Amino acid sequence: MKKISHYYSLTPEWMPQLAKQSGGKMIGDKIITFPKKIGNGHCYFSEVTPNISVVFMDVFLNNPLKIHRQKSDHELYIFHFDLSEHINLIKINNHDYEIGSYDKLDLAIIDNQIESSYKPALKERTFALRILVDKKMLADFISKYPEIEYKGSLNDRVGKEMFYHYGNIDSNSILLLQSLKTKSIHDLSFESFLKGITLKLLGNFFSKFYDIDKKKNNLTQAESDAINKTKKYMLSNLYSPFPSVIFLASMAGMSESKYKMAFKENTDTTPNNFFIQEKMNLAKELLKSGEYHSLTEVMYELSYSKLSYFSSKYFELFKHKPMDDFIKKSILKNQH
Repeated sequence: MKKISHYYSLTPEWMPQLAKQSGGKMIGDKIITFPKKIGNGHCYFSEVTPNISVVFMDVFLNNPLKIHRQKSDHELYIFHFDLSEHINLIKINNHDYEIGSYDKLDLAIIDNQIESSYKPALKERTFALRILVDKKMLADFISKYPEIEYKGSLNDRVGKEMFYHYGNIDSNSILLLQSLKTKSIHDLSFESFLKGITLKLLGNFFSKFYDIDKKKNNLTQAESDAINKTKKYMLSNLYSPFPSVIFLASMAGMSESKYKMAFKENTDTTPNNFFIQEKMNLAKELLKSGEYHSLTEVMYELSYSKLSYFSSKYFELFKHKPMDDFIKKSILKNQH
């Protein structure tokens, strides 16, 4: 297994060390392309604001790799989002945590003064994004939530320092991350697109915590975990018809009535409405992708059979018609 070490900072000063140790090629102060002996892929860095930077990694490993992040004096928190469809490992102070895959933890938050190692899975596409945030920006948040206890999260103390480990990426953030999978880092608009995604991800994360004070959750930890499991199942099957409440309740190990009440408590909506809302969010992405010739094609892609029904549900959520967001495939081709 090849082992490489690096550190993080809000500026690209850390990148040459990673490029040298990996044997990769550095392009400007933005991109590191990995050599074929490691795999196919790249690491992309951008300074979003003076206090926020982002690292985007998309790689398919041919050989085992362990990426060790050294602790440094840079006062940062690292938000690690992982939307790989398999399990990767993060090691923090000799403890392994599974991350990635739809039924595992998707987001780790790590103090930059605590070392960690990342081992992407072999022969799989690893898709991860790390947001580096100046600790001064989080002072109010940390004082308000010295210990994160939000729906399935874990919290481990390491000496006098805190390591935050948050379990679930919200559904809107999953869609934002998925949209990055279809973008090329060589597109002129990629950097601005990535910056926008970064700020939206942070906004979604913090809004979830600040909304805690407004909501009372009477579910047990086991019940919350069961509901989150069914939500992740639905998010993984948005191209299919609604799986039915009976099926979801069975997955959660609850009666149908208990499941509906627990889901409402957890999400403030019904399972069917949750599924439709996320399906319409996906529909919007498909309509704007320029990969379809007609609305009917998008409708069938999402397992709908009536255009009128699809259009009505889309209008309910976005207050405008699907056609208003539709970009035909032929139009994009003519522009190129």
